[in-house]
Amino acid sequence: MRRLSRRNVLVGMGLAATGLGCGGMNPFLLPYMFSGGESKTPAEYALTPHPKRSDAKVVVVVSAKMGLPPDLAGVDRMLNAELITALDVNVKANEEKVQVLKMPRISEFRDQNPNWKTLHPYDLGKAVADGTDYVIDVEIGDFDLFKPGSRGQWLQGRATVSVSAYDVTKPLREPAYKQDLTFEYPRGQEIERGSPAELSAFRMKFVQHMAQEIAGKFTATTPRVGRFRDGT
Repeated sequence: MRRLSRRNVLVGMGLAATGLGCGGMNPFLLPYMFSGGESKTPAEYALTPHPKRSDAKVVVVVSAKMGLPPDLAGVDRMLNAELITALDVNVKANEEKVQVLKMPRISEFRDQNPNWKTLHPYDLGKAVADGTDYVIDVEIGDFDLFKPGSRGQWLQGRATVSVSAYDVTKPLREPAYKQDLTFEYPRGQEIERGSPAELSAFRMKFVQHMAQEIAGKFTATTPRVGRFRDGT
C-alpha cells in the first residue's frame, strides 16, 4: 500500500481548508489532493478533440428498459445528471479539452421529443446539439436497491448497464466503445433499511457511485487512497 508523507497530508489539508473556507471546494477533488500527486489511471476510451477542433463536445444520454418498479421512476435521469457531473469534474481536474453538454439541455430535448428513445444514438447526438463529437449512450438493464431475498429489509444496490460511445464525426454508426457493467453497492455488504429519507439518500449514493465508475471509462482518474466501510 502506498503511504502518504506527512508533508503531502499537511499540504492536502491546507488546500482543502482553503477551498472549503472559500465555499468553492468540490468534494470530488479531495481524493486527488490527498493522493500526493499519484499517477492517474488512463481512460479506456479517451474523448480526444478531433483535428482542427479546439475541444471535444460530448452528449450523454441515459435510458432505462421498460419494467423497472414505479419507485425507481426517474433513476435514468438521475444517473444522466450525475454522470454529466462526474465527467465534468474529471475533465476539469485533468484540464482536458472536453465540453460535456449540461443536463438542462438533455432534459429539454427529452421533454420535447417523447419518442427520443427510438433515435439511434448517432442521430440523437446530432439532434441534441450542433457540433457534437461524441455520444455516450447508457442503458440501465436492471436496477434494485435491496439485497435479494431480504424482503426489502436490507439495502444493497445492484444494477447492470450497457455503456456505448459513438464518434459522430465519422460515418461508421457502430459504437467505437462498448462495455456491459455490473454494479454491487456496497460490495459484499448490506445496510439495514431505515427511514424513507435514508432510502432516498442510499439511492443517490449508489447512483453517484455508478456515475463515477462509468466516467472513469472516458476520463483519467486518480486511484482512491482509501475506502470507507460502505465501499465507496
